[in-house]
Amino acid sequence: MKQTIEVVYEDNVLKPLEPIEGIKEHERVIAYLTTRPVKKGLHELVGTLTHNEAKAMQKLIDEEFEKIEWE
Repeated sequence: MKQTIEVVYEDNVLKPLEPIEGIKEHERVIAYLTTRPVKKGLHELVGTLTHNEAKAMQKLIDEEFEKIEWE
């Protein structure tokens, strides 16, 4: 069985944020850990894109909003 769950690390213990189905109390499991990516605001992109990259991004955004408008 494979599951992806979100946990918080407190007092040297990983604590799931929701109950974990399919695992019994005191059952041993193997866990693979990765930190949750930090979302950055658009203001942090200012000055990091080339003119062509910014134009390409704007084109994609415009196309996606066009799709939404037609729905």
